[in-house]
Amino acid sequence: MIQQDIAIELMQAINESPYSQIDYDHLLVHHPEQIRIEEQQLANKEEPLDIPEGLTVENIVIPSRNAERSIRLRTYRPSNQSKLPILLYFHGGAFIYGTPEQYDFIFYPLALAVNIAIVSVDYRLAPEHPFPAALEDGYDALLWLVQEAGQLGGNKEDISLGGSSAGGTIAASLAHLVRDKQEIVIQHQYLLYPPMDHRLLTPSMQTLAHAPMQSKQAAAWMWHYYLGTHQDPPLPYAVPLLQADVSHLPPTTIIIAEADPLKDEAKQYAERLQQAGIPTTLFKVKGATHVFDFFPTTMAREFWQQQITYLKSIFIR
Repeated sequence: MIQQDIAIELMQAINESPYSQIDYDHLLVHHPEQIRIEEQQLANKEEPLDIPEGLTVENIVIPSRNAERSIRLRTYRPSNQSKLPILLYFHGGAFIYGTPEQYDFIFYPLALAVNIAIVSVDYRLAPEHPFPAALEDGYDALLWLVQEAGQLGGNKEDISLGGSSAGGTIAASLAHLVRDKQEIVIQHQYLLYPPMDHRLLTPSMQTLAHAPMQSKQAAAWMWHYYLGTHQDPPLPYAVPLLQADVSHLPPTTIIIAEADPLKDEAKQYAERLQQAGIPTTLFKVKGATHVFDFFPTTMAREFWQQQITYLKSIFIR
């Protein structure tokens, strides 16, 4: 039944992708760090994208809370602009792999079309760096942005959070942390198909346990590595759906995919926010798998065109 729920063009694109050669489920169990190596080998074979005219793309190294460690940010912004809204973004990759550069093909046109500065955090990865390492890097990046937004032509008072997959988890956790610290006001959080619950008990997690691009087994192992020695209970802020208090969070957008086992937990999170009075928009993409927007399909193109219009409504105030 899973295959019947997935758009034919998307399924074909998944099967034809060179990344389908990587046995993610096997490597997550036995050699998680090997995924980074194999993805980078494939990325090295790809032609680099030309940076569009009018877009400035930079890698910036900023200090962290630890004097001997720095954090790399990859920034995308329309050139020669000031007071731009800022989207602080966290890439996907099961908390274990992935890079900001993997989103160039999305962020090049998005930053220009929406007229925003996108700042993607090259955060520390599990299993070498379990929670709260990624959250700490995100918070340090946010503190730096509040001080130095002008360097990027950005507005320090107009910062939103975003993330894809595991990056959406980190962004949601950061929204809770920032609310509790009461130092910074986040304008919006934009979460694409985020894992929200390490317990893996939802109906969709059972019926879509063997879905392409995201299996239940992969979800179990990514949470295992991310949570480290704090599995039961997890540390505060690690698992967004476990947060007792969802009040006073920023307006939220959550994207879920029809054939993604993570969809029910993300929907539950959206419903909790709505019940708490948080303005929350939930989009479900029909016929889509996890990370559907990474494949060259009509579905992905139409999705991002729609999201450009939607994001303009968020960022143009």
